[in-house]
Amino acid sequence: MESTERTANPQTEKLILWSCFLLFCTVLGFVYSTYQEEEERLAAMRLNEKQKEDTFNAIERQREQTARYIDRFTRDPEFVRDQARERLGVAEPGEVVIRLDGGAALAQPAPQAKPAGQR
Repeated sequence: MESTERTANPQTEKLILWSCFLLFCTVLGFVYSTYQEEEERLAAMRLNEKQKEDTFNAIERQREQTARYIDRFTRDPEFVRDQARERLGVAEPGEVVIRLDGGAALAQPAPQAKPAGQR
């Protein structure tokens, strides 16, 4: 009870199967390349978001520090007087202000010489 009618010869069937296989491989390659591009784009967006978040956090810390500084200026007259002395060189009547250039280097301890034989 075999069907004697065949609609196509075996070579045509193989050609159709190979064509379908090549089409499938082409579509699969296109989908994979698109997936890779989207993954790279997503990674770049995540990095950009992290950088923006870090920048925002730094600005927020700076804002809080400035707010504390302003609050201290408004509440503490001694702080204002100390800042005027340090930054502007303001002195009260009768005081003598002495400034040393390179004073920060003098404030640091000198490096210790190591005894011979030690590294």
